[in-house]
Amino acid sequence: MVTVIQHTLLQEASLALNKAKKVNHAILLSYSKQIESIDPLAFFSNGEKQYAGQRFFWSDSNSDLKIIGLGKEVIFQAEDNAENRFRVIHEKWERFKNDSCHIHDGACSDIAAVGPLLFGGFSFDPKEEKAPHWNHFSAGKFFVPALMLTISSSGAFLTANRWTYGEEDAEQALRKLLKSVSSANEAACSTKQRTKLNSIEEKNTREWMNAVRSATEEIKKKNYDKIVLAREVLATYEENIKLDHVIATLLHEQKTSYVYVVEEGAQSFISASPERLIRKEGSNVSSSCIAGSIKRGKTDEEDEQLGRELLSDQKNRMEHQIVVNMINDAFLANCTAVKKPEKPGLYKTKNIQHLYTPITGTINEKASLFDLIHKLHPTPAVGGEPRELALEFIRNVEPMNRGWYAAPVGWIDCKDNGEFIVALRSGLIERNQARLFAGCGIVEDSDPEKEFEETQIKLRPMLSALGGM
Repeated sequence: MVTVIQHTLLQEASLALNKAKKVNHAILLSYSKQIESIDPLAFFSNGEKQYAGQRFFWSDSNSDLKIIGLGKEVIFQAEDNAENRFRVIHEKWERFKNDSCHIHDGACSDIAAVGPLLFGGFSFDPKEEKAPHWNHFSAGKFFVPALMLTISSSGAFLTANRWTYGEEDAEQALRKLLKSVSSANEAACSTKQRTKLNSIEEKNTREWMNAVRSATEEIKKKNYDKIVLAREVLATYEENIKLDHVIATLLHEQKTSYVYVVEEGAQSFISASPERLIRKEGSNVSSSCIAGSIKRGKTDEEDEQLGRELLSDQKNRMEHQIVVNMINDAFLANCTAVKKPEKPGLYKTKNIQHLYTPITGTINEKASLFDLIHKLHPTPAVGGEPRELALEFIRNVEPMNRGWYAAPVGWIDCKDNGEFIVALRSGLIERNQARLFAGCGIVEDSDPEKEFEETQIKLRPMLSALGGM
């Protein structure tokens, strides 16, 4: 028997399915409700049986927001080498929103990241020749999950999404959505110990050091202001890596970083990044300029001393200012009321501290979140300056394929709230192997040995979570 509340939902579902019949193509029927709190990692782990290879996990370092998705109800993709990939995904999302119906209880109506939500990312450079291990990660790939948990300061919410052509009965379609939400039971999370590390292979170290020397020579000739070069290591373990354990460790150890995971079949791209590219809340937007790094101290006194050294270091301050100037210019071109502090502060993670400058503004009516992503990526913190010349240098000289490393990854909801991070401190996991990435900014007085040491520090968060150190 249909309750009074369900009767209202049934009417809305009927209208949506009738619309699907009239337009003669599928639409998204989405239902959200507030629930008692569910452990997000348990929700992720519990979804493995039915949705293995089709899950995502998002944890925001600066708020209580966690978003966990299971299944891929709808997939949006931009083909490789698509230089217009940001516009392609944006246009597909706009059309999709017009053909979706979000049914919800009253508590869900104005909550960000509840209801239809797009999750995914872009590659760092669509012109880069793709390595085989990145085959499942295209120039732009996003999806709407079948089932999603949102936890925020407003509470816990479940959303079920169903892609329908309107051929089924409205009550039947609604009951399937309600059943999906009701069956999302909490499960105990794995307590399995970390998988034992067998080996770590440094990939192309000599070639990377030579690339740093080549970059410094070009910068001294005034051909570039800065070039960011990344390298990779390949860690191999005795058994297949348990993804939920890696996430749990990152959440515990990297409390000031975003934790991002997306599965593509047997592969999982994972990041514990400190760096926000862009956040949009209504018309308010914000970005974080993070560039210039030094290690953490073993004592509070040493840590403070290292922080002071970083704040006064000419090389790091110059590297940081290049990033600030570029992001500020992008905001001025797309926003009003742009604000930034005159001097950088410090942003500290467990293993490393960075120079940090936040920038905020009010986005123009004609600009979108994807417009700002397009303007900002890649920032000089991960690419270089001038941008296009630095990208060409990286493409030709850097001895690795970046794939989604240092690229924009994140989410956007049906009200165009969203957030994208720069996928740093990241790795590509497949069965018992993890390919891990780290980079650093090269300027004219960069020393290859010191830059190599900096990448070693940046590799620690993921190696620690994987049990490698």
